[in-house]
Amino acid sequence: MSKELLDRIIGGQTKSDAKAIARDVIQGKVDIDELMGHFFSDDWVICQKVAWPVGMIADFNPQLLVPYIGQMLENLERPVHDAVIRNTIRTWQFMDIPEDWEGPIYDKCFDYFSNPKYPVAFRVFAMTVCTDIAMKHPSLAQEIIPIIEDNWDNVSAAWRARGKKELKRLRSVT
Repeated sequence: MSKELLDRIIGGQTKSDAKAIARDVIQGKVDIDELMGHFFSDDWVICQKVAWPVGMIADFNPQLLVPYIGQMLENLERPVHDAVIRNTIRTWQFMDIPEDWEGPIYDKCFDYFSNPKYPVAFRVFAMTVCTDIAMKHPSLAQEIIPIIEDNWDNVSAAWRARGKKELKRLRSVT
C-alpha cells in the first residue's frame, strides 16, 4: 500500500480532504483496492478516517463498491469503529445490490433497523436498505411496516421523517 494514500488519510479529516480522496478514486487516480484495504484495516483510526471517503464514493459512483460487498458484510461482524458500520450501511442505500447479496444484506440491515440499541443513523440507513430490497421482494414489506409503526412514538424526528418516506414506498407494493 502506498505511503502517499495513507498519509492523505491520516493527515486530513476535513470534508474537502475526504471528498478529494473519493474524487481521486472515482477518477482512477487512486486505486480503490488500496482504499478499501484501509477501510478493512484493524486500525480503528484508519478505518474511521477512510469511512468518510468510502461513503462519498457511494454518493457519486456506488457501483464501484459492489465488488467489496462481501468484505463489507464480513467487516460488520467485527467493526472496529461505528463510522465503518454507519458508512457501510449508508453505501448500500445507494447501490443496486446484486441479487446474491440481497438476503444477507437484508438480514444484517434488519437487525440494525429493528434493534433500538443501535444509533439512529444505523437504523434509518438500514431501514432504507431493507425497503429497497422489499421493493423487489414485496412480501418483506410486511416485516418492515410494523417495526416502523411500532417505534413511531419512541424515536427521533430523523426516524419519523425516514419512516414516513419508506412507509409510502412499502405500502405501494403491499
